[in-house]
Amino acid sequence: MRERRLPTVPELTVRPVRTGDKAALLDLFERLTPRSRLRRFLAPKPALSRKELAYFTEIDHRTHEALVAVDRDGTFVGVARYACGPGETGVADVAFAVADAAQGRGIGTGLARLLFDDARANGIVRLQAMTLPENAPARKLLGRTGFALTGIDGGVLELALDLRAPTTAERRAA
Repeated sequence: MRERRLPTVPELTVRPVRTGDKAALLDLFERLTPRSRLRRFLAPKPALSRKELAYFTEIDHRTHEALVAVDRDGTFVGVARYACGPGETGVADVAFAVADAAQGRGIGTGLARLLFDDARANGIVRLQAMTLPENAPARKLLGRTGFALTGIDGGVLELALDLRAPTTAERRAA
């Protein structure tokens, strides 16, 4: 599993989450404000359980992938993931979290683009996302990366991205 530079913030490296990353991922979670946790989990989230930490780090890198942006000192500054539901192999939900101190630098967008490339390579054809209407940063990231609004359920925006559609670069080349 290769390390890459984050295109939008080249001083950060990006790599897939590993089983041994529980402490680093928990550290990132603890550096999120309650507002950021609410935006990520769509509900108040004061802590992560052991079971959740296992779910977030013990992944197959095919139907469930997570990429972390890592600072020079080894600290996680952001994470992007997709996960298919049980028995699903072509449709996945996505989620992003960036440490509050690092927000607004393009980390989420850079992680998203790398994650979407990995999803395509793994046969994922559709990504879905949910966000709160007041989460302007998430709406901006999702819009910038091609997601379209598909519905509203219980006050939560539902968006989707068809990964089979040509990318902007592919459309320009055509």
